[in-house]
Amino acid sequence: MKIAIDGPSGAGKSSLARAVAKKLQIIYVDTGALYRSLGYYAKEHGISADDTAAVIAMLQNVSLEMKFEGGEQHIYLDGRIVGDEIRTPEISMYASKVSAIPEVRTFLLETQRQIARTNDVIMDGRDIGTVILPDANVKIFLTASDEARAKRRLAELLARGIDTTFEDVLTDMRQRDKNDSSRAVAPAVQAPDATLLDNSDMTAEESVLAAIDIIQRKLAEKKKKTKSTFYTRLHFLVAGLIRFILRVKPVGIENVQNGGAVLCSNHISFADVIVIAVSLPRNIRMRFLAKAELFKIPLLAPLIRALGAYRLDRGGSDVGTIKKSIEIAKSGEIVVAFPQGHRYTGQNPADTPIKNGVGMIAYRAKVPMIPVCVKVKGAKYGLFRRVNVIFGQPIPYAELGFQKGGSDEYRNATEQVFSKICELGGYVKGEELK
Repeated sequence: MKIAIDGPSGAGKSSLARAVAKKLQIIYVDTGALYRSLGYYAKEHGISADDTAAVIAMLQNVSLEMKFEGGEQHIYLDGRIVGDEIRTPEISMYASKVSAIPEVRTFLLETQRQIARTNDVIMDGRDIGTVILPDANVKIFLTASDEARAKRRLAELLARGIDTTFEDVLTDMRQRDKNDSSRAVAPAVQAPDATLLDNSDMTAEESVLAAIDIIQRKLAEKKKKTKSTFYTRLHFLVAGLIRFILRVKPVGIENVQNGGAVLCSNHISFADVIVIAVSLPRNIRMRFLAKAELFKIPLLAPLIRALGAYRLDRGGSDVGTIKKSIEIAKSGEIVVAFPQGHRYTGQNPADTPIKNGVGMIAYRAKVPMIPVCVKVKGAKYGLFRRVNVIFGQPIPYAELGFQKGGSDEYRNATEQVFSKICELGGYVKGEELK
């Protein structure tokens, strides 16, 4: 895992990165300390930070190492550990100037990347997300107002016994911001895919919590996207194969669009959800509930997931099914439900009883209902029998007759959608199947 935190000086990048690393139990890499160490070396040897040629020449003589000992990062400059001496305002300006030299950045680039290759890390700096770790899993651009940053840096310097003033710190900070953001090489700018975090009015703990929330959300999104890509590809392969084998013919798929809805179908067989799923384009987010046991079958589990199955640990409870269906529809996805409640193989759907569950789902989730008819000769699946999956126009929520909810309203809405289902299939009450 690689986390990049960029931003201007004084925003609290180092403190934040160090605290997040501790909570997530990963390695914190203070990249700024590397540049500060080079700036300190230059000053110690009487080299002006503005003398580019001299700075480049000194790199041949510098011994700079970053080691992690006892869970702490230590910078070794010519064999000795450097600490507070590289944190002064004067060294900050040195660091800003030497970091603008391409040869200096190249000198340190591989050191930083090598650490990230072999560890879970969080790095802070000016160009971590844009140059050092462009492939970071999470990128945060931390910022705060000039005044807030200057106050924090002043308190930090005074705590170290460094005598300075708010005005001096603010002036130095603004000058460094200008240098860092306008330099030709690796300017300090927000990466396009970084999340902005302004902590001007946050405490240190609030900043940490906000950063961890961003990290967790971004990691979850990437994980979901990776899984989604796999199942999307699998859906493409599986759906085409099933449509060919079962001779599935979708009709009216233009009536189904992404968004929360209850897709209501007549129920002939357990295969109904499968033929419905393979009839829809892979970009349509459709879900159906499947028993937990099915997900324990190695070959079946990835297939039903690819087709939109959602694991349900219901123990035979219809209440659990309805609750989960409401949750799915509310989240903005289409959930498949059967007004009949049970399978009626070989029977005219118009002559079968219905239950109120789909009406309750639509009411509680405040979503439309989409009628779909699975039509097979004799209402029985068979070898080489054509399966027509006919999608009707959605019935808007406002047209379902809901006022205050209740069994009567659920019943009326269910009857409304089921009559559409029968109409799509040409089913008439009392008539024999053809």
